[in-house]
Amino acid sequence: MPALDKELRKAILALPAARKDKLLLQLLTPNQLLQEQLAFELLEGPDGLETRREALHAHIQAVAQGFYYNASELLIALRALCPLLNNHAKVTADAYGGVSLLLLLLKEVLLYQQDLVRDLTGATEPLGVFLAKQTQEALQKLQKLHEDLHVEFADDLNQVLPKLHASAAGYTARKLGVPVRWE
Repeated sequence: MPALDKELRKAILALPAARKDKLLLQLLTPNQLLQEQLAFELLEGPDGLETRREALHAHIQAVAQGFYYNASELLIALRALCPLLNNHAKVTADAYGGVSLLLLLLKEVLLYQQDLVRDLTGATEPLGVFLAKQTQEALQKLQKLHEDLHVEFADDLNQVLPKLHASAAGYTARKLGVPVRWE
């Protein structure tokens, strides 16, 4: 995004407070993400982050532990859940929470939906691809975190990765270069 011209910046800062407030509100109205970011920062405060994480944690567990007739139904539910995780990361700038929630999703699905992800068939292939790509994304996000935090995720990753490789996602995980063990 281009920076404001210095002259324009000075002119905006020189505007009366009422005019600046009106302009600010006009700019915020069409931008839903910015509205959510400001609401989080200004209204929820530091406790809001933990509250949001807990709500997403409960939602992930409900989805992962739910009953699904087939892999396609599970995949639809998981695809509906991922935008919520991405929105959480964008609104709160919570990189740590983004990784932990994504790992929770993978761990729970591989634990509670074993029957649907066990064998690679034509019906389970899209679900396997989805799980492998989400694991790859979690690993990429984890690499961006400070290396001291890597230790906190090692146990969860070392539970997820072998199960992933032993499931319908194994073929795609190997193609994507997802490791079998996290060091």
